[in-house]
Amino acid sequence: MLSFIFIEILTRIIIFIPTNLKVFKYGFDKNIIIETIDLSKLQINITDRKTYKLKKGIIRDSKNGKISAWAFGGSTTYGNNCGESSSWVNELQKKNLSLNLENFAFNGADSDQLVAILNININKKKIPEIILWASKFNMTNIITKSNYRNQKILNYKFNDAKKHKKFLYIKRLDKTLKSYLVSYKLMDAIIIRLFPPKIKYTKKILSDIDVQMMVKNFQINTNEAIEISKSRGVKEFYIISLFSFADVNKKNKLDLKTNLYNSYLADVKNKHANYVKIIDLRDNLSRENKDIFLCDSLHQTIEGNIYQADLINNYLLNNSITLK
Repeated sequence: MLSFIFIEILTRIIIFIPTNLKVFKYGFDKNIIIETIDLSKLQINITDRKTYKLKKGIIRDSKNGKISAWAFGGSTTYGNNCGESSSWVNELQKKNLSLNLENFAFNGADSDQLVAILNININKKKIPEIILWASKFNMTNIITKSNYRNQKILNYKFNDAKKHKKFLYIKRLDKTLKSYLVSYKLMDAIIIRLFPPKIKYTKKILSDIDVQMMVKNFQINTNEAIEISKSRGVKEFYIISLFSFADVNKKNKLDLKTNLYNSYLADVKNKHANYVKIIDLRDNLSRENKDIFLCDSLHQTIEGNIYQADLINNYLLNNSITLK
């Protein structure tokens, strides 16, 4: 028993070094959550999910008089997935020399991971003036997660998690240990990194309630990203909808996910008027130009990255208060 307690205390001390004192409240304060993004880079986020309050003493992340902007997204924002095709972030930097852009996107990133990365960096680095949030894709990633970020809030498990009822007791024990023991949670993250689960899903398993909860999870994360940004003094928050081939196919018949996403964009724009702005590029792809701008259903060619960067830059120049 003493050895067990020693390991737990030692683990919390080790985690404290790249994070903060909240690690010692984990398990005692239910508002505290721990998220492991990348252990090799020590990307561990510890968040207190209480109401965010505006912090004073903002130090801007500005260099040489340029306006700092941080970009978040998945592979379509990270770029270079159609050979050496650059990214829209790189191309935007070339077009607008008044910006100093930093790209936090990575392949496969979803809103669960991106809001954690925002939290990590906004607490360690100087504050940007603009956030570019391009996290529309990869919503479905949480379908294969046994413990996605907002599972407790939504009180919902996806169909994949329901298939293995014989492991119910083990999962309950696993969930309890993760809720109280930092050492167990860290070991679980290490095991998943070394032996990632090979779980596949198809669109057929997504019921309407699955889709609703999947989009709701995205909404909660994006709302939290907005609140974090506003509380730390970020001046402008842009939600960017990059285009994909699905936008061409579904112009006449929108699916449930798209309808829910569109509804959220309208709601968040009204709720955060003059702070959150929507850059929607989905109507800028046609059957005629899709083969020029995309190399597959999602990823942009160099022409596609330049084209979307140009559209984003024009919107910023016409709508950004900071850039004027």
